Amino acid sequence: MATTKVSVHKDPRKKHPWIVRWFGEYDPLSDKERRYCKSFRVKREAEQFQAEKQAEFDKGTQRDRPEDITLKEFCDLYMNRRSHEWREKTRRQIEDLCNRLKGYFGANTLLRNVTTRRAASFWSSAKCVRQDSVDQPLSRHTMNRLVRDSKTLFKYAVNWELVTANPFDGLRQMRVSRRNRRDSHYMTPEQYMALLRVAPNLGWKVLYALAYTSAARLGELVNLTEQDIDFSSGKLLVRGRAGSKELPPFNVKDHEDREVPLPRHTLRLVEGWLRQRPCGSPLILLSAERYQRVLERWTRYRLAARPWINDYMVNNVNRELLRHVKWAGWEPTGRFSMHCFRKSCGQNWANHLPMNVVKELMGHSDISTTAEFYSSVSPEHENQAQWVTQAIIKGGRGTKTDARLTPEAKLPPNRKVG
Repeated sequence: MATTKVSVHKDPRKKHPWIVRWFGEYDPLSDKERRYCKSFRVKREAEQFQAEKQAEFDKGTQRDRPEDITLKEFCDLYMNRRSHEWREKTRRQIEDLCNRLKGYFGANTLLRNVTTRRAASFWSSAKCVRQDSVDQPLSRHTMNRLVRDSKTLFKYAVNWELVTANPFDGLRQMRVSRRNRRDSHYMTPEQYMALLRVAPNLGWKVLYALAYTSAARLGELVNLTEQDIDFSSGKLLVRGRAGSKELPPFNVKDHEDREVPLPRHTLRLVEGWLRQRPCGSPLILLSAERYQRVLERWTRYRLAARPWINDYMVNNVNRELLRHVKWAGWEPTGRFSMHCFRKSCGQNWANHLPMNVVKELMGHSDISTTAEFYSSVSPEHENQAQWVTQAIIKGGRGTKTDARLTPEAKLPPNRKVG
């Protein structure tokens, strides 16, 4: 069994005579323990170090010195051991993080020299290392992702006994205010119907209807085949697909295959589109011409063993969307793209369904992501809050369930708000 005691000795022959000694873990192969020591000029310093070291060992801290490994060697080891678990986008993000770390600390810096203080300095300077423009800071969301990924990276360094502590553990993520969360435009049902009326053809209508009523991501929608629409149960099936000669692979985010019920409004549009859409593409929302371009690219990538990502399927969709919005005659109040359909659908569900149901329908891996929809406050919510307060003052019954309905629907006949 390993010796856990930390002792203090004096050797008057040395310039720093006070020596603290301890042993490492017992190695059954060599039948011995490694010895360690540290010398001090005065006894008080030696005894203080002894007490700190003994407290660490009593807590179960590793007693052997970590293996000396450079930051570059560790990043390469981490990528080799874990890259098979990631999708291509994730791999690129982790590769970017490793490049940032090596650029800041130095590729040949020993891993144990990445301290908590230096980790905090790296994080605060990350906003100056934007790839496309060093003059613009990174967003808070991106900086928080860097912190999360750094914590995970060094958690493996601790688990692999390369360092004794995670230098990023004490760092807190930056707060993203509610105002920032509301940057994306919420599309009301009235705005959606106006957009549907000006869509140039039935294919665009089906894309918008599926996006607004199923909360499916654009990458999930453009990978749909006829087999992914179950008309008997009225559900959209979002599921991954292995690559073949005819179709590139499709990876569902977070590996979460799911089924989403569709309203009759959407099912009727899809049925009409499947009856009249041109042949030549197994993907129901891709034209034959676009499918051929995708197939040619996929063939090149497959033969060269290059990774494929969902973003290669379509382009310019957001550009056309903004043109259609202009035709519809309404102006987005914030950032607007196809992803706003998903957020708007999630908000609609959150206003009427339990959080755990919304989580499953959205395909979130963590319910904290779903909770963002419940923390969003729209002008309609503020109007409802005003009405609830007025109803309470006048003897009404303002409850959480009541607030989900319009004030006019809850008030007695011949009674107006205010």
